This record gives sequence, structure tokens and C-alpha cells, in this order.
Amino acid sequence: MAGELTVAAALARDLANYGARRCFALLGTANFKISHALAEAGVEIVAARHEGNAASMADAYAKATQELTLVSVHSGPGLTNALTGIAEAAKSRTPMLVLAGDVPAGAVRNNFHFDQAAMTRSVGAVAERIHSPATAREDTLRAVTRALRDRQTVVLSLPTDVQDAMLAGNLPPLALPAAPGPHYPDPESVRRLAEAIVKAKRPVFIGGRGAVISGAEAAIAKLAEQAGALLSTSVCGHGLFAGDPWNLGICGGFASPAASALVGEADLIVGFGVSLTHWTTKRGKLIASGTTVAQIDIEGSKLGYHTPVDIAVLADARAAAEAILAELGARTGRGGWRDTRTAARMRDGSNHNAPYHDVSDGRFIDPRTLSKAVDAMLPEARVVASDSGHFCGWPPRYLRVPNARSSCLSHSFQSVGLGLASAIGLGIANPGSLVVLGAGDGGFLMSLADLETAVRLTLRMCILIYNDASYAAEVHLFKRRGMSTDIVQFPDTDFAAIARGHGARAATVRTLEDLAPLRAWVDEGAPGVFVIDGKISPDLEADWHAEHFP
Repeated sequence: MAGELTVAAALARDLANYGARRCFALLGTANFKISHALAEAGVEIVAARHEGNAASMADAYAKATQELTLVSVHSGPGLTNALTGIAEAAKSRTPMLVLAGDVPAGAVRNNFHFDQAAMTRSVGAVAERIHSPATAREDTLRAVTRALRDRQTVVLSLPTDVQDAMLAGNLPPLALPAAPGPHYPDPESVRRLAEAIVKAKRPVFIGGRGAVISGAEAAIAKLAEQAGALLSTSVCGHGLFAGDPWNLGICGGFASPAASALVGEADLIVGFGVSLTHWTTKRGKLIASGTTVAQIDIEGSKLGYHTPVDIAVLADARAAAEAILAELGARTGRGGWRDTRTAARMRDGSNHNAPYHDVSDGRFIDPRTLSKAVDAMLPEARVVASDSGHFCGWPPRYLRVPNARSSCLSHSFQSVGLGLASAIGLGIANPGSLVVLGAGDGGFLMSLADLETAVRLTLRMCILIYNDASYAAEVHLFKRRGMSTDIVQFPDTDFAAIARGHGARAATVRTLEDLAPLRAWVDEGAPGVFVIDGKISPDLEADWHAEHFP
């Protein structure tokens, strides 16, 4: 009939109208038509080489842009391959919509048949489905609404028979429900927190992912200035307050020596949109006896969940900071926290100034020395991603970022192998920017297929591989326990040769002099992809790892 269109085409048109601009995809028969329809509707299809990487690209892109971000995967193994990336996004509360092809209803003998909803829910994502041609558009709108309004990762199953069904082409457009305003705090909790700030002599304010999302940086910084507080962030808030002279950087396992010492001396800790996990508090060891702890979050179930709190404020981070400022009026804290002595401690104990014993020996380079040298060579205008693994404390400590939108640390699921995809997503979200990735050798090998994607997309990217030819977390932990670690140690991999085979430039680095090709690449404007195969000292255990696994 004239004027008809398929359900897949109608859903693609709707998704574009809801604001979707990019879809990260690996195509198969069950998701080809929806992906093709998205392209025809003006949504850019970013082709990945592995579904797990497609999900992680979308996760990083969504975090950086706050846009409705799509993933498209085939049924069966397409969705199972994407599961780890979906789990990372779900644990990060990333608003992301996964379009998962599915077999027709009742096709239980199909090789691709399995319970997609049960698997989706098992990793913390939300399961939705287009149930019929008559409900498909409303089903999709419900999924998009849950992703954007509830900040959830949603997997929308798309049975192929429903995708192929026909709809009238003149259906009226559907609209997203209006976005709610910020959640304002209860006046009594604001009063209690304001009083605690006035009494505090050594307050520290910690900003997390919630503070980034709510745009709370300016309000928190202004409140901290009035209160005489020092500033810090969680790993997920890394880069917040980057230009503030009273910013300590990350709090917790990846903290500088100065940050750990000064947070440990605080008499008031206020968390803005931060979960205060055992990683952020070093299992509570950073919180001194008698310290008052306050937490601000939009989810009541998160308040006091990881760390006991004295003052709980159910509110948006920015709204809470602004309300506390108004409550304080002209009152300020009484502490001498922001003084020349504290400034000197922050300077001398910063990551780039604190002393350490350099274990470089000509065959292997100290990863701290390597990180600092790479940081100094690369332009300050950059975005930085990091994989997980033993090495993962070094990139956020030494590779500086200009703001929170320039950082992506995919550590919520603690899976190795997500870093390269995260860097690609972060790069696409910041067109033309220099993307810097820190990765371990094991994780990089897991994700290697999408090095081709980075090269194909002509991203400007510097990949720093911390190569100790092992799964070092297990090496250090189990060697300390007296066990053989031969099964987690491997022959050295020549990542420079692999990179050149993919069309990237590369250097094998054992000494600082070996970084000369990197400097030449930077002098040329840092075009394309450059891979640093850093042969790091295999016997050096990262301090965060030694502290967490004594």
C-alpha cells in the first residue's frame, strides 16, 4: 500500500526525532534493517569490529555528550558479545539504548534464541521489547524515556518479524515526556549541612559523577571558596575542578600523596553526587575518627550505602550547593585550610612533584617516569581514557585532563579490555581532539580488533601501553602469597609492529630517549594514531594495588 513503511523504518525515524545522532554497531541479519533505517534517518552508524567494543564506545560517547546514544547488535551472539560493555554502562548509570535484534516470537528452535531479557537484567540493565507492530513505537518511546529520564542502560529487543511488519506512513510523531527539573533539597538538611560547614576548620568537598552530570562545578567551587574548603573528586568525577588551585585531584586509591594526607586530616567531608565507595575512601581509612561525613545524591538508596554518613541530603548536586550557599549567606568556615602552608603541601605532594625511587634500568622503564614524560610531551588540550588493570592508577595520576568531560575511566565493572573502545567513543564525542589512552598489555590485546577502527576513523590518538608481559594484578597478588605466577606471564608482545601493521605509527620505549618519535609526531600536529609500547618494570607494584591487596 502506498505510503506504508516498515516498523524498523518508523522506529528509526522516531529515534532520530528523539535526538539520537550516532549509533555504534556491528551488523548482522537481525539488526541490519534497523541500522540501515537509522542511516537513512540521518543517524551516523559507527561500525565497530566487536560488539563489546561497540557498547563501550557508546558508553564513553554518552558520558561525554549526555545525548541519546544507540548501540545496534545482532541477535544471539551479537548481544552476548556486547554483554560486558553493557554491564559497564549499566553500573555507571549511562543513559544508553541497545537495539538488540531478536528472533521472531515463538522461534524457540532458532539457534539465536535465548532469554535476552533475563540476561539483560542479570547485569543491571533494563530489558524492554517491541511486542507487536501496534505497540512498537510506544514500546520504543518507553525504552528511550527510561534511558534518558531514569539514567538507565536499556536493551530493547527487536524481533525481526515485528521489525518487518508494515505501518501507515502518516502516523503522527511521538514526543518524549518533558524532562523534570532538578531535585531540590529539604530545607532542614540544608540548614544542618550549612551549620556543619560553618563549624568545620578543615572541610573537603568531593565531587562525583553526579556533580558532573548536574553541572555543579561552579556552584561547588564557589561554596568551597566561601567555606575555605579543599576540593577533590572521585574517579568518576576526575577532571572536575581541574583549573582550581585548591583542587587535590582524585580522592582514594589513585590519589596523590598530598591528597591522601590532607583528606585524612579533614574534619568535614561533603560528597556531591558521589557514592563514597571503599575505593574513594580507601576502605574508610581516609576518614579520620570524629570527622563529620555528609553525602548529597538524587537516589535515596545511595545515601550511606557504602560509607556511613552523618548528614544525608536527597538532592541534585548543583541545587544542593546553591541552596547551601544561600543558607550560609555571609557566614564562612573558621578554618585556616586555604593558606600558604597547605598550598606548599599540595604542590610538593602532587603527583608530578612527589619524590619516588625511579626503577628504570635501560631494559625496562619506570611507568611513573614514562607517564610523566608522555604527559609533558602531549598538548594540554586533550581527552584521556583508561582501561582497567594493575596499571590503571598511573594514567589518572600523571596524564592530566582539562575538565571532567575530557576524562573517561571505565572502571565501574573493573573489566580489562574496555579502554580502547572508550577512547574511540570519547574521541568521536570530541571531534578533532587529541585522544590519549592508557592501557595494559593484556587489556589491549583483548580489544585489539578495534585498533583498525581508530585508524579507519582517522582519529588523533596516542595509545600508551604499559607492557609488562603479564596480568600484573595477579602476578603481584599471588607472588606475595607464595604461589607460582607462570600461568599469568607471557612472552613479550611487539605492539609497535602490530600498530604499524594496522597503519599507525609507533615506538618501542625502554628509555626516555626512545620517545623521540613521539615528540616528532607531536611536532607534526599529532596526525592519526601513535602507539607507545612501553616496556615497563615488571617488578614494580602500583601503590594502589599494594594498599588494596596487602
